[in-house]
Amino acid sequence: MQKIAINSGGEMNEIYRSALVVTDENVNRIYGGMLPQNKCVIGAGEANKTLLSVEKIAAAMIKCGVKRSDRITAFGGGMIGDVAGFAASVYMRGIEWSFVPTTLLAMADSCVGGKTAVNVGLVKNAIGSFSLPDVFIETKYLNTLPRREYESGMGEIVKMSLLDPLLYEFMQGKFNAETAIKHCVRLKSAIVEKDMYDHGARKALNLGHTVGHAVEVLSGMPHGTSVLVGLRLELLMLRDYIPHNFFYELQAYINKYLPELRYNFDAEAVAVIAMSDKKNVDGISIMYPVSIGEIREAALDRRTFIRLLREAM
Repeated sequence: MQKIAINSGGEMNEIYRSALVVTDENVNRIYGGMLPQNKCVIGAGEANKTLLSVEKIAAAMIKCGVKRSDRITAFGGGMIGDVAGFAASVYMRGIEWSFVPTTLLAMADSCVGGKTAVNVGLVKNAIGSFSLPDVFIETKYLNTLPRREYESGMGEIVKMSLLDPLLYEFMQGKFNAETAIKHCVRLKSAIVEKDMYDHGARKALNLGHTVGHAVEVLSGMPHGTSVLVGLRLELLMLRDYIPHNFFYELQAYINKYLPELRYNFDAEAVAVIAMSDKKNVDGISIMYPVSIGEIREAALDRRTFIRLLREAM
């Protein structure tokens, strides 16, 4: 079981007992003064989710004398968790690590489940591993989160709500970040416990991600916003598979969090990226809901995928 503490106030103790703290330039600009000297600062944003960043972190660990019995801490958003976690998982064949997430998306989603990875070219998360960190979620860090990143986090929460009637019902009322995070952590932890290595139940978490990952790569939109765009388009692509009334209910729900956009993505470019998705077996895999909590999978050949996506746009 993954250790996850929410608003415990213990994150700074964890940071200061770590052999190295990994963060990015944006987070360091705001919180660098309270971090220890043994830190590694990498560039911010998805463009730095690379093996070069992993190499920089590994070099910093060597310089700090990090041993196999030590641990490091990732302090930042999902990108920092992915890169620092991957570095920890391969340094000296694996050391322990902790994660103090500072974004809504990381608190509600990426801090749970132990997926770590870096991108290669246009392929997201092409090289990675499973490595569970201890997690210290402190919602006070949301006070300095840019609106764009907050909205990105909402995208993953909306996606998660399609997996659980309790969270979906909560999302129809007044929003509270801490409550939403607790719902998401509970839900995702239960799914991961059943399917740690992403062979079955965990695939439901990929709602919106097949098209969403491609949208993220091609447009530069934040991850959670891209997932919402992907979810909207995937629902349109598979509307014949979804009960009529439920389809329109979901469209109205998504529209509350994602304003109408004019889509001009190249459907063939989206297909190229979608074809590299790790969950594909017999065609391009798309997860879709038929009711809240009931998720199914469709596998489309490349030609059908492109045709349906063009119709959806």
